[in-house]
Amino acid sequence: MVLLQSRLGQWLLGMVLLIAVLGTLAAVGVAEPVEEAASTVFGPVQRGLRQAAEPVANLVRNVDDFDRVDDENRSLRNRIEQLEAELARVREEQIEFRGREALLAVQDAQNEIFLLAEVITRDLTGLQDVIGLSRGSNDGVEVGMPVLAEGGSLVGVISEVRPGSSFVRLVTDPDASVRALHQLSRSEGVVRGDTGGNLRVDFVPRTADVQPGHVFLTSGLGGLMPKGIPIGRVASAEGSPQDVFRSVRLEPLAPLDEVELVLIQVTFRPEILPFPGTDASEEEPFPEDADAQAEGAEAAP
Repeated sequence: MVLLQSRLGQWLLGMVLLIAVLGTLAAVGVAEPVEEAASTVFGPVQRGLRQAAEPVANLVRNVDDFDRVDDENRSLRNRIEQLEAELARVREEQIEFRGREALLAVQDAQNEIFLLAEVITRDLTGLQDVIGLSRGSNDGVEVGMPVLAEGGSLVGVISEVRPGSSFVRLVTDPDASVRALHQLSRSEGVVRGDTGGNLRVDFVPRTADVQPGHVFLTSGLGGLMPKGIPIGRVASAEGSPQDVFRSVRLEPLAPLDEVELVLIQVTFRPEILPFPGTDASEEEPFPEDADAQAEGAEAAP
């Protein structure tokens, strides 16, 4: 270490003496030959030093460029995230606007008063076909009121009401049933919830010309539901000549597992119409009594 310091000091002293000599020679006008000689001696050394230092300088520049590019990329990623979030919000607003437009079109097409409601909860377990709505008794909602989708088809019926919310038993719930009418043949039946989110129609006469693609509507019989609300489209219709009734399965017209906005028909209040000889006060509320009414109609003389 001491030897290195000694050599460094000698080298610095030599450089100082050389500079002093060159300055003196320049003053007397004889420096040019010496400069040429020095250039000849030290030129290769200078070039070697420059070449050796150039990769280091390039590395420093590359590091600076990398940091700058990394900062720019980070800024661009943040901007892209902001734009994607804004685009998602705009798309969501457009979807909600179109949904509200469709629901309002249903209201305009019918001489009824509907209450727009948002779906705020849904049973994800699959044990119940029930959804919760953002409207309740404070908004005039009552048990038994029909609930429609944006296309005007039946979603279900209000089954429970609270001050600020309510619950809908979907038409696909196994405990739900509603008196129905085959649109073309005018044959009657009872639509019930079935497994897998589908529907089946009971009590359809064997003679009824029911084909896939046909539509069943609410019949309005019994006073439990307005007449003419589309329920579902026929997926299959089977039956042999020996059968009294046909086996009919429907697909709901509305995507019940996807609805976000619905209409509650607040002008309709169910009124149970009893058969002769029965007491209306003993009847059960919708939807369980649709079966009893249909069976009573079959047995009535």
